[in-house]
Amino acid sequence: MRSARFVSWFVVILAISCSVILAKPALHRGETDALSGEWVGTFHAKGQSAELTLNLKVEGHQVTGTVTSAHTGPGTISKGSWENNKLSMTFDFAKHESIIVTGTLKDGKLSGEFRTEGFVDQWEATRKSDAH
Repeated sequence: MRSARFVSWFVVILAISCSVILAKPALHRGETDALSGEWVGTFHAKGQSAELTLNLKVEGHQVTGTVTSAHTGPGTISKGSWENNKLSMTFDFAKHESIIVTGTLKDGKLSGEFRTEGFVDQWEATRKSDAH
């Protein structure tokens, strides 16, 4: 009887432990953070392009960091989120209108759309170490 009760409790504890482990977000299970780090890329706007540098930091689903380009100057990232391979963030600048950015990560490349100054266009970026 005592042995059966022990086995029952062991099974219950094992099931709860497995459920907790599987319920944690992927980043907390030790999987590689696919976004944190330095990225270099390009805004494609109205037939022209502008280079940009991103420094991203991901904690859970929240994305923070910095952005800079010759056109915008330095800025910070706000309202950043990374969930289900979808990136969403706002670039805030002292001397330029904010830029709303969305995108996905595919084959080591970030790409998507950005919105600013009344228009929508494309952007892309790769990790700095992969860009050269």
